Amino acid sequence: MVENDIPMYQEKKSLIDQKSRIFNALITQERIQKLELLIHLISNSRQAVVICGSEGVGKSTMLKVLQERKIDSWLYFHVQGNENLSFEKIQEQIACAIKQGKRHQQVQSLSGAFRLLESQHKKIVLMIDDAGHLAPGLINSIIDHAAEHPVLRVVFVLTHNELELKNSSDSAIDECHLIEIPPLSEKQCGKILQYLATKTRSQIAFDEISDDMIEAVYQQTQGIPSRIIAELPALKNNARRDNSQQLLVAAVAGLVVLALGTQWFSASEYNIKPTQIPAPVAHKSVDMANDTPLTANHSRPDDQAAQIDKATSNQPSREDVIRRVSESGAGTLVKSKTETDG
Repeated sequence: MVENDIPMYQEKKSLIDQKSRIFNALITQERIQKLELLIHLISNSRQAVVICGSEGVGKSTMLKVLQERKIDSWLYFHVQGNENLSFEKIQEQIACAIKQGKRHQQVQSLSGAFRLLESQHKKIVLMIDDAGHLAPGLINSIIDHAAEHPVLRVVFVLTHNELELKNSSDSAIDECHLIEIPPLSEKQCGKILQYLATKTRSQIAFDEISDDMIEAVYQQTQGIPSRIIAELPALKNNARRDNSQQLLVAAVAGLVVLALGTQWFSASEYNIKPTQIPAPVAHKSVDMANDTPLTANHSRPDDQAAQIDKATSNQPSREDVIRRVSESGAGTLVKSKTETDG
């Protein structure tokens, strides 16, 4: 029972890992839905598919993720579009790839190979990246060839400008299914930055990602993933510069505070005002030594001694008192005699 569960567990784990890789590559749930739509159209429609979007938005990434799905009945052929590519060269590449995969079977022609694969219920998925570089009229030829061979499915990758130009030179492109890949939103930009920060040898640390950084990246890149990746070195340098500036500002602020504190301390030390002793209040206090109440006229012993010395110095001597009394007595006797005579 347990032995039967092990392969099932490994299969489920493989599917989970595969979905995780797909989500990390496409970042958003919306793009995963675009991938599922592409698979559905290849499986059920014979019409060609055009993947359209801005340059660097992730069109080629979607093709890579499509090939990672590894559907057994599908044979993938990736062709890089250029102005020198011709219909014959594309046929040669497809025929060469089919012969390598069918070495044990004798394949005489490309049409014979198509019939053989169709009998095996297989499909050939021809993916032409940068199809805007193809010569005028070549897209029409490829679409017509796919219509003659139901086993062949074609996917073109174009930008908006290239699609507009091809509408005038290759009219068959109007009949293709269109899958448009939109740019990332600001919130999705934050998610892709966080994802890139978790990668090994990442040029940006996870804790360096802030709301201000996400907003700046979104404004500079307009949500184009390739531009976001190109901005990583500059983001790393900006993060280091911001940290240095923060340290510099903190150091300058510390020095300013220290200088102001030193200046204030020096000013307070040299500008100390003398303490003014308040005038004595006429209330009773107690002399702790003699337990004697003190009033305004009752001074302490040292003050009393000073007052006695002052009083003594102003007091007349004994001889002055006797002399003044004698003179006063004599004047009184003369006055009394004069009054008697009168």
